[in-house]
Amino acid sequence: MGVQKHPHAPDRIELRGLRVRGNHGVFDFEKRDGQDFVIDVTLHTSVVAAAASDDIAETIHYGELAEDVAHIVEDNTFDLIETLAETIATHCLTLAERVDVVVHKPSAPIQRSFADVSVSVARARDADASVDEVPTETEAYLNLGANLGDPKDTLELAVEALDRHPRITVTARSSLYLTAPWGGVEQNDFHNLGVLVRTSLTAHELLAVAQGIEVACGRTRELRWGPRTLDIDLIRYGRGEDETILDTAVLSLPHPRAHERAFVLAPWAELEEQTSILTPAGRRPLTTVLAELSGQEITKLPSPTDP
Repeated sequence: MGVQKHPHAPDRIELRGLRVRGNHGVFDFEKRDGQDFVIDVTLHTSVVAAAASDDIAETIHYGELAEDVAHIVEDNTFDLIETLAETIATHCLTLAERVDVVVHKPSAPIQRSFADVSVSVARARDADASVDEVPTETEAYLNLGANLGDPKDTLELAVEALDRHPRITVTARSSLYLTAPWGGVEQNDFHNLGVLVRTSLTAHELLAVAQGIEVACGRTRELRWGPRTLDIDLIRYGRGEDETILDTAVLSLPHPRAHERAFVLAPWAELEEQTSILTPAGRRPLTTVLAELSGQEITKLPSPTDP
């Protein structure tokens, strides 16, 4: 059963409501006890040849597709359903040029009444690319913060979740910093750290993964600059001439207020002391911008391995 090469075909083969038990989630009990996941798959392909020949060899065998998808759910353990959806989509692209995948998590550990949680991905193959071609990787810097629950443990879980994503590699992480809250809201101090990653995800996809980790760790967005279980900000995507400059309703790059925040710059300077960053005054050395910030309480915490 080869790839059906009809990227703009109006026909579709759909597999909906495939319920499979899996062990995916940030929390230990999700990996230990498991829960049901519901998968919808749409393969965009022409069925003209199969309809004319009445031969199953001319189409995509949906029974085999169901088994393949079920084994992906059963045989892997991911923190995020974003990763699960991406893995299923990658497999489905070996069968069709264009696919849509929805992963539902109806028993997600959310402390509110809800009907469903789902992640949808739409993927298409480059007509000139082979199935095994590796996407180009880009470097990015993210800043993580938390001040509810057990911040140290939450940040550790978040870094591990980023690194476990099949298209993200954490290449460096900073020390932990204790920082005063930003924005005038009375709350506990934050724990912050920075990570450098290499990723083949787009900036928007990387942001979506970060937000998925936030939600998995209990993040809600009720109060701007308020307390939170986990906050992950995408600060820079790309480097030098390849740095992405973007301003949309969803994402602005580089982060438009990074140059004002010591809790962003101090961990970053630890990882890349010689780098420069974009500011309203142009590109400037990161350490110079950090040195000019005053009145922001930030303390580098000792590592557990320090004497």
